[in-house]
Amino acid sequence: MRTIAKLGLALGMFAAIGYAENWTGKLIDASCNDRSQQNPAESKQNSDLASCAATASTTSFAIQTSDGKIYKLDASGNAKASTALKGNPDNKNATATVSGTMDGQTVKVDSISVK
Repeated sequence: MRTIAKLGLALGMFAAIGYAENWTGKLIDASCNDRSQQNPAESKQNSDLASCAATASTTSFAIQTSDGKIYKLDASGNAKASTALKGNPDNKNATATVSGTMDGQTVKVDSISVK
């Protein structure tokens, strides 16, 4: 009976991992992006996020994919992105690959790789 339970648990974990998605794009400051979306006059253009580039002091992150979509990261993803950026403070235009699952409009981050 225990063997069957262990096998079921293992298969369930592999199934959950199999549903993970990947997103690659620019790592941005989600708070800055929210402000610029609420007040477009603050930014030159809505699509210009150069002023919202993520830095080592950013606490709320999002990823902007090549098609222009923006996905906010969950609390765990924010912590992982912050740690990754602090490890490479000279990176002014960080590109990230995020693996996780969508939960509404937020990505529940399993892993993140910043380049």
